[in-house]
Amino acid sequence: MNTIQGSPKRRGQRSREQAQRNPTSPTTGEDAEFKKSDATRRRILDAAALVMSREGFAGTKLSDIAGEAKVKIATLYYYYPSREDLVEAVLVSGSRHVREHTQEAVSRLAVSVTPLERLCVAVEAHLRYILEISHYTEAAVRNSGQVPERIREATRAEQSKYGRLWQELIDAAVAGTPSTTAQRKALRMLILGGLNWTVEWWSAKQMPIDDLVEAALALTRAAVNKARR
Repeated sequence: MNTIQGSPKRRGQRSREQAQRNPTSPTTGEDAEFKKSDATRRRILDAAALVMSREGFAGTKLSDIAGEAKVKIATLYYYYPSREDLVEAVLVSGSRHVREHTQEAVSRLAVSVTPLERLCVAVEAHLRYILEISHYTEAAVRNSGQVPERIREATRAEQSKYGRLWQELIDAAVAGTPSTTAQRKALRMLILGGLNWTVEWWSAKQMPIDDLVEAALALTRAAVNKARR
């Protein structure tokens, strides 16, 4: 199977973000307490992201998060005053992580790579990230429409940054065509919406992720080529 040159393809079983982190060994005294506190906060966030990606906002319970993080519920409240504050932290992190990951994948490309192939690299990076790498981003994708307005408002800045990145990629890919601003915006929303919806239906048992990626790339190329006519 052909792969986009420079794309962040990953094969086989992928560990999630929390399995990839190896906190440095704490020192002593106040530094040790700080590092322990920071590690506990991270463990709570990791657990919340996992539970939210699995159960959704409505089904996420503090008792489940505490059990996954192996801490008492009182410890959750020590770090996060409410369930909503914890959910907000997960969603903001998820939105930021996928933006940084996709931006990095695109920035590594040579200047000779065409705008369409740059867009395709972003498609693959985003898709593999939400399905293979990050419970945080999966939680953000699955729950952004379910959370209260206050939480949505908190995540809006990060989502806007990511939206601008995608709009720039799409505008470059269809440059020189008679497409309107509204049509280019619609293309961005259709591509991202289709990619994000995969968290609701895709599983490795149903199809290999490589096949899913190839289908997404084919659809992206077809949509851009159609806009160019």
